[in-house]
Order: sequence, then structure tokens, then C-alpha cells
Amino acid sequence: MIPVDVDFSLHMIDENLTSPLSITVINLTKNADVYYWTFENGDPATSSKKDPGTIIFTSPGEHKISLEAWNSGDHKAKSSLIHVDSIVRLDFSSEVEINNYAPAQIHIINRSSGGSNYRWIFEGGDPATYEGFSPPSITYHQKGNYDIILIANNGSADFILRKNIEILDSLNATFAIIPSFEDIDDMEAPFRARLKADLQGVESILWKCDNAVITNETSPDADLFINEAGTYTVYLNISNGKQEKTVSSEIIVKPNTNLRSHNDIRFGINTAQESIGSVYSTLLRRNFKSSEINASNGPFIDIAFLGLNATFVYNRFISPDNLFDTPLTPVIGAKTTKFINLQEQRSPVQLTVEQFNTMTTDIYLKELDLTIVDTANDYFSSSSLPRIVLFETADGRKGAILVKEIVKNGLENSYILTDIKIQKND
Repeated sequence: MIPVDVDFSLHMIDENLTSPLSITVINLTKNADVYYWTFENGDPATSSKKDPGTIIFTSPGEHKISLEAWNSGDHKAKSSLIHVDSIVRLDFSSEVEINNYAPAQIHIINRSSGGSNYRWIFEGGDPATYEGFSPPSITYHQKGNYDIILIANNGSADFILRKNIEILDSLNATFAIIPSFEDIDDMEAPFRARLKADLQGVESILWKCDNAVITNETSPDADLFINEAGTYTVYLNISNGKQEKTVSSEIIVKPNTNLRSHNDIRFGINTAQESIGSVYSTLLRRNFKSSEINASNGPFIDIAFLGLNATFVYNRFISPDNLFDTPLTPVIGAKTTKFINLQEQRSPVQLTVEQFNTMTTDIYLKELDLTIVDTANDYFSSSSLPRIVLFETADGRKGAILVKEIVKNGLENSYILTDIKIQKND
């Protein structure tokens, strides 16, 4: 009798025992003629080959591998156990409580299977880590994009799933009160302004201001109208569905003087109409050089000055719609403005220099009588300064021009320096 020496070894690609596990069986048996292998829950389940090759196990748990070997005189057997770890399937979802504006709470629903333990990493979250199948709610306090990382282990290997969440800005807002062009220089009633909000993490807004009218009160850009003088507080209420906040700003509206002042306005002589400008708009509050006059601004130009030369012997204010027979550039679309260049000749003096300088309301202007106006021969010279020139625009606003200084500086740079006071007629 020749004794049988039964032996075999098992080889794996690595130490990862996760299903499906491939085992290569190496037969080390001596003196046998017949072999019978049994692979519990394996594929194949049995084999009579001397070298059965690779066996695949898909069921997790302990599995027995057995070999019976014999010859005509001896029969031996050997068994060995292998452990197969379960298949790991990772899946989870993150649900936001209310919305994802910071601070945001995230609930995790873990749908994973096959792991023997679970570890979580919450970048930027509170808590930052957790060990267990179902983590608690996670709070994110700051805006950003953050990874949620799940690491599951089945006993032999780590399996990782990473998902990203976005946290939006926390609730905040600032706003500006931007006075209209008509009101920015004096802040007087009636007062008009644009409300412009800079929003962060906001879903809905509402403007409020007692005793004022707000148009488009639920828009980031709204219009404000205040009819009476006083101190007003503008409130902006903001919400993102889970938080509310109110920001405010105070504004003081002055009483209406119905008077607008334009100081240090230069009018060039006719040869300086391009370098300095000889026409002015009291509505746009600026002068225009001859090359700047066009069909768009022409209807707003209401004062023109005709100074023949740098000697300033002949000077007069003239209606901008009556420039065609003068050296000045015609104003397209201009309207009629009535002037009294020589109060002392056309009527009794209605407004003195002292009255002009002390005028803080339109009390003097509204009493002016401009029914008797200039003739073409009414002009003043440089010797009769300071001088008050009265006028009334086509839209009925009465005003006065204080000619306070003559500047002689050649053909292209000579001008008169003036202050203008005119009714607003809001």
C-alpha cells in the first residue's frame, strides 16, 4: 500500500474577500489516482479534476472546500474554510429642510447595504463626521459647495461614495435710496427716488414707508414718492422661506421752496460758443457747446446768450428759438423764452440784486410780470454790472439771472459769469 498525502492551497488576487470572490485552487496531493472536490456554494460546486482551477463564490459567509483523494490502497480527505464578505452597495440621498439657504439643515437617508460599518464625512458641516448607518441632521452655516462622503467597510475593503451639495447665501440685504435727477440737488418735497436693493439669499421682499407711495413694492427696484416734507424711514422686509429680516434707512425731505439755484454758470461770447458754450438748459442743469446741440437736447435748452465780442459792449439774453439771424448756432426744437434784459427801461425794477442774493424761495419770482418783454434793441454793456435779467420759460417757470462778472480772455475764452434762480413748479 502506498499512502496518499492530501494537501491543497488557496490563492486570491488580493486580500479583498468581497463577493464575487475568485479562488484559485492548487492541488498539492501526492500518490493519489482519483480526486473529488466539493466547493460549498461555489461555482462549480464539484470537480473530479486533479486541478480544478478557479472557483467563484458569490454568497457571503463561511464556505467549505473539501478534497477526497485515493489510490487502490489508501483514501484520504482534507477540508478548508473560506470567508466571503458581502457585496457592498452604496446609496444615500440628502434632503434639505425647507430650503438650502444658510444656515441649512440636511437630512441623510442611507439606502446602502452590505457594509459592516459606516463612516461619514461632512465637509463644512456640523457635525463634521459620524460613525453609524443613519447620521443625525447636518447643519451648514456658510454658503458653498460641500462633499458628503460615505465610507462603508464589509470586513475586507472600504467602499466610498461621494456626493456634493450646494448651500446658498444666508439671508441679508442692503439698499440705496437714489434721488431722481430733479431732486438730487435739493432733497425737497415733492421728492422722488429709486429704491435699489442688493439682495443675498432672498426669496421675497416688501418695501414699506409710512405716508409715502412706493411703486413696485415687491421688486428689488422700486420707485418712492414723498409729497410732504419730513423725516421718513424706508423699510425693506426680506424672507427666504425660513427666516425674515428687516433693514431700514432714514431720509429727510426738506420743505418745498419751489426754487432751484444754478451757480457760477458761464456763457461764452459768440466766438466762444464752441469752447465754452453760449446756451443753457435749466432742466438738464448744464450748458452746451455748439457742437453738442442736437434734436434730443434742443427742446430742453431755454437760455441763450449773445455777446458780440470780447469788448462786451453788446450783450443780451435771447430766446433759443430766435437764433437764426445771429452768429449763434440754431437750436433744433427750441421753445420760446421771454426775457427782460433791461428792467430799468422796460418796466419798473421788479427784482434787485439784493433780493436775488437773499432769495431762498420763489416768493419774488412768482410775483414777476413778464407781459412786457424785450425788444431787439435791449442790451447791456459791461459797465452796468451786477445786473438782474428776468425770464420766463415756455413751460411757465419764472426765473432771474444775476450777471455778476465779465471775464475778458480773447475771442475763444471770454464769457460772463452768472447765477440763475428759477422756479421748479413741481
